[in-house]
Amino acid sequence: MAELRRLRDGRASVLVIEGEAGIGKTRLVRGIVEEARALGIRAFVGQAHPFERTRPFGAMAAALDLNRRSGDPRRAAIGALLSGGGARADEGVPGDSQYRIVEEILDLVESSCAEGPVLLVVEDIHWADQPSLSAILSVVRQLTLEQLLVVVTCRPSPRSADVARLLDDLVIGGSRTLDLQPLTPDEVVVLARQVLGALPGPELRSALSKAGGNPLWVMAMLRSLADEDLLRDTGDGVEATSSELPASLGELVVRRLQHLPTETLELLQITAVLGDAVSLRDVAAVAHRPAADVVGQLGHAFDAQLLETADERVVFRHQLVHDAIYQRIPPSARRVLHREAAVALMAAGANRLDVADHVVRGAERGDHEAVTWLREAAGEASNQAPAVTAELMRRAEALLPVGHRDADVVASQVVQALLRAGQVAEASARAEAILARRHAPEVDIPLRLALMGALALQNRAAELITLAQTSLESIQLGSSGQVMMLAQQSWALTYSGDPGGGESAAARALAIAEESSDAAMTVWALTALLVAVGRRGRFGEALVHARRAAGLAAESHDTRSLPLQPKFFLGLALFDCDLVAEARNAFREALDDQFGSAWWLSETLMADAQASFAIGDWADAVPGLVAGGQAAQEKGNPLLVTQSLAYQTIIATARGDHLGARELAAPLVPLLVDGQLTYNAGVLAHAVAGLRVAEGDPRGAYEMLLHCWRFDVARECRFYHRCLAPDLVSLALALGHDDVAAEVAGVVTAGVALAPDVPTVRSVALRCQGLVDGDVEALVGAVELARQGPHLVEHTRACEDAAKLLAENGRRDESADLLHEAMHRYEETGADAWAGRVRARLRELGIHPAPRGNRHRPTSGWDSLTPTEQAVSRLVAAGLTNGAVARQLYISPHTVNTHLRHVFTKLGVSNRVALATVVHHSIE
Repeated sequence: MAELRRLRDGRASVLVIEGEAGIGKTRLVRGIVEEARALGIRAFVGQAHPFERTRPFGAMAAALDLNRRSGDPRRAAIGALLSGGGARADEGVPGDSQYRIVEEILDLVESSCAEGPVLLVVEDIHWADQPSLSAILSVVRQLTLEQLLVVVTCRPSPRSADVARLLDDLVIGGSRTLDLQPLTPDEVVVLARQVLGALPGPELRSALSKAGGNPLWVMAMLRSLADEDLLRDTGDGVEATSSELPASLGELVVRRLQHLPTETLELLQITAVLGDAVSLRDVAAVAHRPAADVVGQLGHAFDAQLLETADERVVFRHQLVHDAIYQRIPPSARRVLHREAAVALMAAGANRLDVADHVVRGAERGDHEAVTWLREAAGEASNQAPAVTAELMRRAEALLPVGHRDADVVASQVVQALLRAGQVAEASARAEAILARRHAPEVDIPLRLALMGALALQNRAAELITLAQTSLESIQLGSSGQVMMLAQQSWALTYSGDPGGGESAAARALAIAEESSDAAMTVWALTALLVAVGRRGRFGEALVHARRAAGLAAESHDTRSLPLQPKFFLGLALFDCDLVAEARNAFREALDDQFGSAWWLSETLMADAQASFAIGDWADAVPGLVAGGQAAQEKGNPLLVTQSLAYQTIIATARGDHLGARELAAPLVPLLVDGQLTYNAGVLAHAVAGLRVAEGDPRGAYEMLLHCWRFDVARECRFYHRCLAPDLVSLALALGHDDVAAEVAGVVTAGVALAPDVPTVRSVALRCQGLVDGDVEALVGAVELARQGPHLVEHTRACEDAAKLLAENGRRDESADLLHEAMHRYEETGADAWAGRVRARLRELGIHPAPRGNRHRPTSGWDSLTPTEQAVSRLVAAGLTNGAVARQLYISPHTVNTHLRHVFTKLGVSNRVALATVVHHSIE
């Protein structure tokens, strides 16, 4: 088939096979697997099963044989993680293990692809657990350059929201969908002739038409007619002697059950309750019979072709057969059997998560033992699969009788589970409902804290501020509770436009934390405080707080401070003080802590990409920004997505790619002209305004920058003044708005007193005031200050502004020197359009700069690769996976994948083997 040919050519692809039960999905998959193996392609095949949705990564574990008893150390290690082992004691952050397991699965699949083409099959994903669906999507998204074919099968229904999202994402990513349709009447005749060895007669054709073109039903009808001696040879073909056939496949299966012994039928029912593929040991345990007796009694079911064996499990010949037998059991009896199955399996040593679905299906309201089981199972799943935890806690809550003494405690645990699972809207709605009625005192504070977290994630700042203030005034909080409340309130105030209020709340939190000598809470308070004072332009003060928070966190083993990732915030504070090299070191230390954890990972990677942008290392910045934006999209963080687009827009504009810049900026424009601006509007406006100026719309750029400037000034926020003020002053003066220019210059000049040791703050102030006053010495001083920091844009734009005024004052040589200084930095970073602008100004001075010459890299071959691309190539050629490369280079697997795409294109190779050959020759 075409997908296998693509795979042999070293190209990744995805095939989705859809169709109703019995339509032939499994038969088609078997054909694909057999053909793949005949071609020497490694095939990993797994299947999701009913009653196993509470088993985290169950479908992927089956496909990849992830078992702690595996002879492969890597598979055994992942199996240990799946069973709750293998995690360090300090890895207590919710969601930690799930992220780590997905990364380990990615590494395993990628390593397998490095050895040769791989086929990964997961059947019946409509039954799959949510973590398995996440792992499938991660494999498809991140291993796009591997020799990998992913095949998934599913029914049109039932289809959960998680499955629907996965299928939509696969289609967006370019998957091919094969929708299997029912057989036509002529095809049914062909199938019947193959089975019977003769043409079916008119009566038989009429009977077979009841199958609706479902091949499984057709086969079952023919088998049933033959078993009941209802077929006769007419000489010209085969005819049915009766038209009285069941109206469904289920009825047909039930009809065949009538001929089985009672003991066999009872065991079949137990087997169906356990699932569509179960171990004989489990059947024996639930039936309370010796395994040998079970084997003997099920023999009749094997003879009737209802069961078969596969991988040491008893398997129904088809899920429709399983469903027919299962649905035949009265609901009350099914419930009892599921309950007994849970008890027996737990007694036999089964994992709580493996039997949780049976508990759910077998328990009735008021079953306290079942509630306890589900709560314990939810606890076991909390790190591996927060979504599973949330579902189990929902089920436990539903089993409690109305008014039970534990009802509020369980309800509170449901809220916590929903929040960890990312189901934020439901978490906040539930918390608000409980808090609005009478509730147990012990759940009040945990619910308020959970609600504050949910409100923060939904950007409902006003409600968060009110809740915090009400809580602080009306209930008795311990010191840690007060600090958490005040810290959340501080962030909400700061980001909603009241950094003064945010600073006050954070300072109060710090005083409480210090008085109680609580190191973890001191970290929370300091982090809130550094954000508030940083937004107000006191960058040096923010750095003092950040250093202290990072030091306290390093000395403390109290995990309450870990979700804040103090090293990440230290990196941000260092960056704001122009200490970019130190900031990147802090980001790398934060990444060392976070690989294997999802907390703050995308934010840290994005911050490091922005640092690459700032210093002009755009060859590394672009892949980092693209990958960071993708990771932010997956995490549901729209602010990071827009920041990624903003920096990419600036780079595209600087390179002269206006079409690309317009496409990147398109999602940003509505955020700047409609409704309430977001707190990162400054950088978005900087990017879009720069594009508008480049395209000849200075007035539109001016109005956009002024709108954002007024927004920030009204909120006492100076954070984005460095990117807003210089362009706004220049445009205001050019358009005759001298009063606006003077006002902006005055504000940034006053800001120097708040951060006197930060070179770019002083440089921007001198530039703006120098432009307003026409003071050439001030502009030259701005250049001197800008040289003290590594920031490309501030340095080069200061040079351009000073050069312009020097030329007007007859100081042609000094002007030319500064223009050359700016031009060289632009050319080194690839900002060709900006370099072209400087070249034009040099020509206006009568100076004709030499052609750029060989500063441009070749467009193909090893020498065309950037240093990072070469480093990635060497590590990949040495056999490292994307994850391992990411950890060595302190980037993300997404970024590695982006670099590899560029590498493959530049080198003209399509796989890692060919890349390794190129790397080997480059070393020689």
